[in-house]
Amino acid sequence: MVKRFVMLVILLAGTALTVLFGEGFNFLNPDPTTPVAITTTVAATLPVSVTETVEITETEAPTATSEVTNTDIPTATEEMTATVAVTNTATATATNTPTATATATPTPNTDLFEVQTGSPVYTVNFAHPEAACKWQGVAGQVLSKTGAPLTHYILKVSGTYNGASVNMIGLSGLVTNTPYGPGSFEFVLGTTPVDSDDLLTIQVFSPTGTEVLGPVSIDTYASCSKNLQIINFQAK
Repeated sequence: MVKRFVMLVILLAGTALTVLFGEGFNFLNPDPTTPVAITTTVAATLPVSVTETVEITETEAPTATSEVTNTDIPTATEEMTATVAVTNTATATATNTPTATATATPTPNTDLFEVQTGSPVYTVNFAHPEAACKWQGVAGQVLSKTGAPLTHYILKVSGTYNGASVNMIGLSGLVTNTPYGPGSFEFVLGTTPVDSDDLLTIQVFSPTGTEVLGPVSIDTYASCSKNLQIINFQAK
C-alpha cells in the first residue's frame, strides 16, 4: 500500500515537471521521439483509503451474579431478666420519737331522741306493791315526736349497782299490763334500794340497733319512796 503511494507521488511529480519545462524532463518516457500527449488527469483519489476497521469485540466482563443470599444475622434475643435483688435493709433507729398525746375531740351530739321534759321522776314502787321496798328499778316509755308510743326500741342499762356489775338489755312495749303506759320498758336493779350517783347509765337504740340516745346517767336512792325511777324518751 505504501509502495503504490510512493509511485503515485513520483508519477505526479514527473508529470508536473514535464508540463513546466518540456521534454527535457521526460525521463520517464523511454522513447523520446514519440510525442507524448500527456493528458494530465489528476484524479486526486487517494488510493490509500485506509479504513481501519477496528472490530473491538467487547468481551463483557462476566456479570457478577451476585446471588447474595441475605441470610439475616440471627437476632440476638436478649432475654435479660434483670433480677434486682434489692436488699435495702434500713435499720431505722428512732431517736427521741415524740409521744403522740391523744387530744379528746368532743363528739357532736347526733342524738335523735332526748329525755322527755319532766323526766326523771322518783316514786314509790307502785308497779309491784307486793315487793314494796324490797325492790328497786328503772322504768319508762319510748315515744315519737308527737307522743305516740314506740315499740321494739332497744334499751341498755350498764354500770355498777350495789357493788356488782350491771349489763342489761330490754325492749319497749313488752311490759305486761302496761303499768307505765304503752310502749314502756322496765329494769329491775335489785331487792335492796341503795344510793348511787352516776354509777349507772341508760342508752336507747332503734329496732335495727342504731344508737339514738345515750348514755344518760341514772341515780338511785335508798328511800322506799324513791326506789322507782321513771324516765321517758321522746324523739326530737
